[in-house]
Amino acid sequence: MQDEPKYQITYTLTRWDYAAMARALTRRPWHRSIVTMVLWLLSVWCLLVLFTDLYNPVTMINAVAESSSWLWLPACLLVVAFFSLATHWLAWGASFLYYRQIASADATITISMNDDAIRVRSDVAESTVPWATVKRIIREKDYLMLPISRREAFILPRRSFENQKHFEDAFLYANEKILAGPVAAG
Repeated sequence: MQDEPKYQITYTLTRWDYAAMARALTRRPWHRSIVTMVLWLLSVWCLLVLFTDLYNPVTMINAVAESSSWLWLPACLLVVAFFSLATHWLAWGASFLYYRQIASADATITISMNDDAIRVRSDVAESTVPWATVKRIIREKDYLMLPISRREAFILPRRSFENQKHFEDAFLYANEKILAGPVAAG
């Protein structure tokens, strides 16, 4: 017999919920995005060295500036910067295109949290996941998300809670469960 749920919410999944999850799961810290951008720029420089035999970056920049087709380099640099810094926004946009393909699109979902696990029920599926599966909690203005993999998370929209206090209490409860980790039997 399962414990009585401490928190239970019911909501209808929308494309905005799914997009918020996609953005949250793909968001990286700024320092990682900057490192990625630097690595991409270094790769571009290495390709330029390979094809031009110019090793000095200043000489290379002067040569590119003097060439008749110099606009391709700033365009490439802007594309590299965009893809390095905005991957989570690209995932957000792509999620709107993918939403209709997921089985739970527009499904009514009930999420229950108790001391042992998180239980999710919908018209499509039902699952019970132990707290040890959830490694972190993502808190955003309108959502709590409990990631269970790199591409999936339980979405708890603020609108599904009775009030702000219940939203805050559910966050604190989930955070406590995740920080506590698995409990040893015996």
